[in-house]
Amino acid sequence: MIERQSSGRLADGDREALNRLLGVPGMAWFVARVRGRILAAGDEPLSGVVQLNEPTAEQRAGAMRLVGRAKRAGSTLRVDLADAEEILRRGPWPAGLADAVETLTGPVVDRRAERAREAAEWVAARDGLAPVAVRFPGLIDWWNEWCAAGGLKRAARAEAVRNSGTPSPVVGADLVSKLAAVLEILPASGEPIALLSRRAVGDAHGLDASRPLGRLAATVARAAFMPDVAIADGEFAPPRDAWAAAGVVLSNLASTVLCLGVPGISPTGAGTCGQSPRAATATSLEAMRAARMPVLLTLEQVRSGGVRAAPRGSVIHICENPTVVEVVAGRWAQSTAGASGVDSPVLVCTSGQPSTAVVELLKRLAGDGAECRYHGDFDWAGLRIARYLSEQVAWVPWRFSAADYREAAESGMPSRRLLGNSAESPWDPELAIAMTECGLAVEEEAVTNLLAQDVLVEKVS
Repeated sequence: MIERQSSGRLADGDREALNRLLGVPGMAWFVARVRGRILAAGDEPLSGVVQLNEPTAEQRAGAMRLVGRAKRAGSTLRVDLADAEEILRRGPWPAGLADAVETLTGPVVDRRAERAREAAEWVAARDGLAPVAVRFPGLIDWWNEWCAAGGLKRAARAEAVRNSGTPSPVVGADLVSKLAAVLEILPASGEPIALLSRRAVGDAHGLDASRPLGRLAATVARAAFMPDVAIADGEFAPPRDAWAAAGVVLSNLASTVLCLGVPGISPTGAGTCGQSPRAATATSLEAMRAARMPVLLTLEQVRSGGVRAAPRGSVIHICENPTVVEVVAGRWAQSTAGASGVDSPVLVCTSGQPSTAVVELLKRLAGDGAECRYHGDFDWAGLRIARYLSEQVAWVPWRFSAADYREAAESGMPSRRLLGNSAESPWDPELAIAMTECGLAVEEEAVTNLLAQDVLVEKVS
């Protein structure tokens, strides 16, 4: 935008006289031509000639009121801008012709310069994350690509709508500043998201999923802490999973783990008096184990201290899908083996991407040296889930090798076409190769019978 000293203030000129000279219909063509030259002139007085072919009588009269009668008649109307400039400056509008036109029609904006300035401001807003993003391998490249695809602008637009404002780089920069404050204190150690939010941005609800900042932060947390997790159907992993990977829990009650046969601490253990959370959790675990029924533990219950570690030399089986737990529980309930005690199986289900409750339960169960064995879906998402879990808890494959996959895929078990981006299988590199060659996905439910047999046979004697 061209800024001028007077900016069309009434004190600098006679607005009524200006309206009579330039604000009439017969001078609209002249005003339009002048506007087209203002940017090129900058702060210098306008010069040169503008002309109009086949002018009407009204247009000739308007020009004559401004600069006087034309020196020679003809079919073309010509107005010397230097003459118009001089007349206005010594007459009704000392600020000059350009200022007069902008006063009548509004500021002349350099759209190209405006776009360049705005683009530079968006780049500056984007770069506000760089100092903290360098802590996370590959995050800055992902972030730049995501912003280039319009991600930050969409987030800023949503934030502006929430505050009844206008989307702008300023809004984007504010979001990035708050996002950087969140990343600065990640990873957390099982901190509830409300407390993390209050600590990072001063608002306990700032990272709620209903807030643009909350959705933005969950997206970036996924990129920082789950870079290898598949994006299904173009959507990111659920916020719960992304936050869990960053050590943040959406809620101690919302983070849960489905399990079977998990032992509770002994009633004679220290701190088990009364109805403390620890004693209550231990009692309920032992009751459900005696009934051979699955239980859904909250993170708060896992952390209560009521879970007893499995003894060294025992096995903790881990599956990905709840169906396996359901089948094992049903068969265990119908079996004639001991109803409770050290010979009961221990089965933990991740229910997809492991929650904080899943990870903490496994760590507590395996704390005395019990071995964790894992099985999941034979698809790319399943491999990524398995790899993520291996970064949290040590486990050995349970019917989850290349040989197991080939046997399942070639035996006519239910399968589907393998889709999506490939993943690695560090526990058995040949598994990913076999899956690529075969091109089939075998869901865990297809081998549930085999898994149930393993769980119910492999108990501590």
